[in-house]
Amino acid sequence: MRRCDKLLILPVLLLCFLHPLAFSQETNAESVKPETDSIEEILRYGIDTELLEVLGMLQQEKNAKYNHILASLILETKDSTIIQGIYRLWDDTSFTPGFSLARDEINKVIEGDDYHPSVIQAAMTYLANQNDSQSLPIFSQLHNFHDTVIATASIRAIGKMADNGTKMNTEELGRSMRELLLEEDPNTEDELYAALIVSLGSLRYRPAADELIGIVEDAGASLGHRRLACISVGEIGRSEDFKILEHVYYESEDATLRAYALAGLTKFADQDMRDNLVQALKRDSFWRIRLTAAESLAGFHDEEIMKLLRYKAANDPVSQVRIASLKSIGATGGSENSKFILNYFHDRQKNTEMRLAALDVMLENRISGTNKAIHKVMDELWEKDEGRFLEFVCKNLASSDWPRLTPVFDRMLNHPHWLIQVYGIRGIRRNGILSLQERVDAMDTEGTDERVRREIAAGR
Repeated sequence: MRRCDKLLILPVLLLCFLHPLAFSQETNAESVKPETDSIEEILRYGIDTELLEVLGMLQQEKNAKYNHILASLILETKDSTIIQGIYRLWDDTSFTPGFSLARDEINKVIEGDDYHPSVIQAAMTYLANQNDSQSLPIFSQLHNFHDTVIATASIRAIGKMADNGTKMNTEELGRSMRELLLEEDPNTEDELYAALIVSLGSLRYRPAADELIGIVEDAGASLGHRRLACISVGEIGRSEDFKILEHVYYESEDATLRAYALAGLTKFADQDMRDNLVQALKRDSFWRIRLTAAESLAGFHDEEIMKLLRYKAANDPVSQVRIASLKSIGATGGSENSKFILNYFHDRQKNTEMRLAALDVMLENRISGTNKAIHKVMDELWEKDEGRFLEFVCKNLASSDWPRLTPVFDRMLNHPHWLIQVYGIRGIRRNGILSLQERVDAMDTEGTDERVRREIAAGR
């Protein structure tokens, strides 16, 4: 072999010798890199459809982790649907740093800048639901704005804040809204007119009671407006209006109007509606009236009323009434009621919707024995999840705010199905259960389902 050929071969041999080492070093370098958060990447770089899908998922989970990233996104995007989704998520997660951005959005209307009505509505709803008192002067300024959509949203926001107990000049706002009610045509400005009716009731503005009771009694008025006026008349609570509303409840041929009249009657603070509500729940053939009665009987610590609610929860032909009865039973409390709810959840003769409704009542009212009840369901369905009931239970648990469920979340991590594990991880993350976080991190290995590993990475 010639010397020149040997010189050519030497570098090749050296490269072959070094290459595995170089490859090994590169692989090791990659392995120590932190895993990429795919959700964050989509929020920063994804297309609109991907963003909307992620926003929907975050809202469903009430996941606040990415709110600060969304604060940057909302400034750069022009997509009104994405902006609305962000405000809805911020509302669901009570994200107070977003208040100033939402106020700036609404101020575009005042300053004459371009704005999107649906975005303004979403921003107003968010601020009103979160009781941002600094936004109240903006709503007050816009409640009689020439753009009906903006005016309607402002009036609703003021009413919502009044319901939430925000301090405001109810006399001045009430007087202005009453004047608008007298000026507007209810046929051409249906939504605005409805918002005025509702907000006058929320403001408890007594001088508007005559106009509102007039709407209730006007057979030629919109049924929608008459129904809303029933509630507002009750909220104002003028004693002379009770009999008028009671007459509507007993005599009207429109069953839905009767239901609203009953709801209005329950708001009169100086009237005892117990007997009326009991009879309505027992006997009325219209389900909406039974629903209103069941909701209104919450908190009555009377065993006969509780027996009636338990009967309706078990036997009413309409699921909405059964669910309303369950909620009132749970909200009232007591050992017998708690036992009833727990047994209801276990009753395999009940359909999935109703058993999950019982679970929601258990979680909302933090009923003692909930952990034990869930473990029992897990024991029954661990190997074979009939009708996917355990899956649905775990999904509800994942969005609950109750750290005492730690033993349940711990057990969910052991389930053979990846989705149950994911729900367990979400519940742990949502409740900030640090004692289980090390165990979650330890699951991030090659033997774990990739979908579980993505969920773990998303939570970092």
